[in-house]
Amino acid sequence: MRIGHVIRAERVRQEMKQVVLAKGICTPSYLSKIERNLIEPSEEVVELLMERLGMDPGKFTQPAQDKTEQEFLKMLKDSYRNVITKRDKDYTRQQLDMLLQENPIFEDQSIYYTYLLIVLRFRLILGEDLEGCRREIYALENIFPQFNEYQQHLFTLVKALYYYSIGNLRKAINYFQDAAKIMESLILDEWEKNEFYYMIGVAYTADIRIFYSFEYVKKALEYFRENLYMKRVLDCYILLGITYKKTDQYDEALEAYHKASQICEEFHFDNEKGLIYHNLGSLNSVMGNSKDAIYFYEKSLEYKIGIANPLITVYCLVIEFYKSSNKDLVEKWTKEGLQLYETLSDEKLKPYYYHLSFHHSLNKKEGLDIELAKETIEYFKSIDDYKNIQKYCIALAEWFYSNRKYKLSSIYFREANRYGHYKKIDNWEDLN
Repeated sequence: MRIGHVIRAERVRQEMKQVVLAKGICTPSYLSKIERNLIEPSEEVVELLMERLGMDPGKFTQPAQDKTEQEFLKMLKDSYRNVITKRDKDYTRQQLDMLLQENPIFEDQSIYYTYLLIVLRFRLILGEDLEGCRREIYALENIFPQFNEYQQHLFTLVKALYYYSIGNLRKAINYFQDAAKIMESLILDEWEKNEFYYMIGVAYTADIRIFYSFEYVKKALEYFRENLYMKRVLDCYILLGITYKKTDQYDEALEAYHKASQICEEFHFDNEKGLIYHNLGSLNSVMGNSKDAIYFYEKSLEYKIGIANPLITVYCLVIEFYKSSNKDLVEKWTKEGLQLYETLSDEKLKPYYYHLSFHHSLNKKEGLDIELAKETIEYFKSIDDYKNIQKYCIALAEWFYSNRKYKLSSIYFREANRYGHYKKIDNWEDLN
């Protein structure tokens, strides 16, 4: 049974050198031949190698006799389709656990690579171990040349989603575009193609590439609507609302959110109400309706508690109260937000630590902590978040200017200009 590719993938994942794995079991050159499936080692050698890697030899050393290759691939693809179209984390966890119990070893080693990529995609959806996902991506990078074209597309998409998850939008979009190029020569099922359109639309909206976002999201909406994927239709209307808002088309944004609300009521998608209320708050904020914005943000929190992450809504409340100079409520919500960040203990939420810490510092009697402000700017530089680099450079420049430190103010205004202008603004707080 050819099993070398499994050993190699796990060794690379653990960042273990061949000489370390082989020590006391076989020579490194013999291990190299095993990993390339050039020889078939004894069961004893395989078991020793797997035990050193912390793997269960019993799972991998016997063929997957309960399923043929075609049956296994069908099960794998059905699971993938259901997870992506349902978009339900409990179901995703159930399917991930099920796949992890399967024996993916067949004569066709390519099946194993598809299995690894789909398992990794499920882990990214759950978003609970991004550092583990990073290591997995690093390991798979080393076997990328052995992937078929569909696997190359899947792997590139996984990288795009990973970088989007950690807030590195530039890298995410680069990988989305690479995945789109590979996709041009593939014959994908319509559900998979349109799911990709939605995802790249999300990334383009986040990066203010509105024309491209509309192009992809409207394609996805048409398909989801025709096939009655109503949860996905809801997602598209919310995304269109966000995209319209970014282009100052406020009436169109309201209409999109209204349609999303109707779908929520008709199909009882109560868990999505918090997201819709949040976006209505954001829309009213940019329209200058601060009182309505606060109302919708607070309604959003009512629905998010225990269901979705409320930290972004807390941060938006901080912004509204800061703009109206309500120091007491800025203090209240920044403290609550920072406590929530500590409780959630999620690396993906690190940007909110800096957003909230910056406003908490700015709200203090003694004023802005300059070192914290510089650390905030450097953090957003580290993840290539140009919008927030510009935002906090402007904030720090204005702070220096108000304290008559004109040379330092000029330096940070120039630094802000390096990262472009996203829209005409009156206050740095409006760069959201």
